[in-house]
Amino acid sequence: MDEELDASEGARIFKALQDLNLPPLAPLYNIGEDEASQPPWAFAPDRSDTLRYKPHTEIEALMISPHQEIVESVEKFEIVQAGLIEAVEEAWESLTATEQWIYHMLVDVGLSMRLVALAVGTPKTTFARRRDDIAQKIKNELLRHPVVIDYLER
Repeated sequence: MDEELDASEGARIFKALQDLNLPPLAPLYNIGEDEASQPPWAFAPDRSDTLRYKPHTEIEALMISPHQEIVESVEKFEIVQAGLIEAVEEAWESLTATEQWIYHMLVDVGLSMRLVALAVGTPKTTFARRRDDIAQKIKNELLRHPVVIDYLER
């Protein structure tokens, strides 16, 4: 274990990882399912304000007491979340298979840029530019969607 791997052994390991084509990590819940299957933080009321609650429909959101704060309904929240998820899926699909793999290794797996650059076979500086290009591509794809723009403007 104390022995250092040479570059060819590391390249073989990363080539094997790339050939496995591991999927990116996915959330453990789906928008639109009942609250029991959601993580505990999804619809939890704000603990700092006991008068704040999350109505389930638009009508409930309008029928609040004068001392309660108006909040977005769960119904509207789910619609916005579904739109945001769709925008992210479209941005992900716009990446090539190699770009998806690079993103997966850097973000989901958490490998260093140096190791992934070694696996891809490019110098660190060139790989850093490629990583930045991937981030810019994702950003541009996300900013094309009106749902994302509306969400960011709120």
